[in-house]
Amino acid sequence: MTLCFLGGHSMPNYHFFRQGQAVIYLDANAPSYSDERRQLVEQGFAAIALPTIADTPAEALALLRQHQGTQGDGNALCLTGASISAALTGVLGS
Repeated sequence: MTLCFLGGHSMPNYHFFRQGQAVIYLDANAPSYSDERRQLVEQGFAAIALPTIADTPAEALALLRQHQGTQGDGNALCLTGASISAALTGVLGS
């Protein structure tokens, strides 16, 4: 699974999207959030859960995993490293 970040803002509100094994998160407080979200949805990504406020992406992912665990989702998310610029190019065609 690949995880990359789009956007940026203090007090991030992370919104996770998934397509297959690719997981991308956006900062829902970023000015570009609506446009980036629209682009992801157009490319087949689906929101995993409501946005999560956390200090770091890893913390937000841990909260999401914890929530999925309480919901009995056997398909838990995992975090693996990936080049953000390469992931952005592949996802947004930049």
